[in-house]
Amino acid sequence: MRKWLKFGLPGLIAVVLMTVALVPSWREGLRSHFSHIGQEVLATAEGDLLNDGTVAKVIKYRSGDSIYVEVMRLEANGNTKFVDRVLLPDKHDGLFNFQGHVTRLAIADIDNDGKQVLLAPTFDNQLVPHLNVFRYNPALGRVEPYTPSR
Repeated sequence: MRKWLKFGLPGLIAVVLMTVALVPSWREGLRSHFSHIGQEVLATAEGDLLNDGTVAKVIKYRSGDSIYVEVMRLEANGNTKFVDRVLLPDKHDGLFNFQGHVTRLAIADIDNDGKQVLLAPTFDNQLVPHLNVFRYNPALGRVEPYTPSR
């Protein structure tokens, strides 16, 4: 019995590990058991994105292989209130030069209409850059894609 434990158990462990390594679904299951994908904050911005005189905080973050922006209202008592979360269409974070500063996220009035918009650059899988522009819609209480008029 001890001879089997001495030689059989390590061999059995080796066979099990090799099987797990060769079966993709088992390998991914084992990997996901030991690794916990968290959220990585990529950038933050603050401004009157809600266009009502209050300050909104926007966080651009990666979760898994997706990039999101989350908008929160900063209330007078110091609390934050969730407003909206938007999944960006591309998987790669981007940055751009905005008013002389390189940034990954900005809030600005880009067409001089008195309304602030959110600028969130990304790259698609072919590494083509995209500038995602969003504007808060107070009627729906949501942040929506926006195309400035020319």
